[in-house]
Amino acid sequence: MAFVKPDGSPFDFNSEGYIGTGTNGLVLQEGPYARKIPKIRNTSKFSGEDREDQEYANDINRKILEHEIAVYRRVGQCCGIAQCVDLSNEGILLEYLSRGDLDTYLGEEPEPEHSLKVRWILSVIETVSHFHRSRVLIDDIALRNLLIADDMSIKMIDFGQCSIFPADADISTVDEDGMTAQADIFHLGCVIYSIAAWRKFECNLFDRGYIRPNLQEMPELDDLLCGEMIRKCWTGQYQITEDFIPEVNDLRDSQT
Repeated sequence: MAFVKPDGSPFDFNSEGYIGTGTNGLVLQEGPYARKIPKIRNTSKFSGEDREDQEYANDINRKILEHEIAVYRRVGQCCGIAQCVDLSNEGILLEYLSRGDLDTYLGEEPEPEHSLKVRWILSVIETVSHFHRSRVLIDDIALRNLLIADDMSIKMIDFGQCSIFPADADISTVDEDGMTAQADIFHLGCVIYSIAAWRKFECNLFDRGYIRPNLQEMPELDDLLCGEMIRKCWTGQYQITEDFIPEVNDLRDSQT
């Protein structure tokens, strides 16, 4: 099916530096950068109700990208976020990270050394903390949304599902249809587990009506790197990311 760019010109998969397609956007390479644009289908050959339905879907995808731009503007720069170069009607321009996402890397590469795991775990905790300090909930915290940079740091992307709250909101109590700081922390625990165990694991609370599973339904944590931290994420013992500070300090100290 044919797509068009934000300016209405045709999109050519063979000549536009195409990288990939998401639910709501297309990603194109532009030299050392990657540009995310809304996924807009050409409706010129549609008719009647089909055309109306597709125009509606196109409009939703435009609005989701506009919302993601608003998220970038709220949170600003952070070392754990893919560097944002430009925000405009032409889309979101980011640094291009050619090593791919952590989900793919974990499935294809041998288990890394302990120090790199710790580096990644600390990075993703600090990134989620930065969002929460900015009064933004992420919701879609997952391996597929963590890209690997040339220096083997990890960078978070894809913020179309985030919720933005007033700057004076209490992040520990905000709730948008079940999305809370505690839900973000639960998903963060799944990412930490995947890195620590070097095994993909995802449990999306959205699919469960934001009802946390019993710990008995989750993977075993005994003798695992950050096992107690993960357990607290999964059982709701952390209300906000600042509650991680003692364990984070211990983790940092283990690196020295």
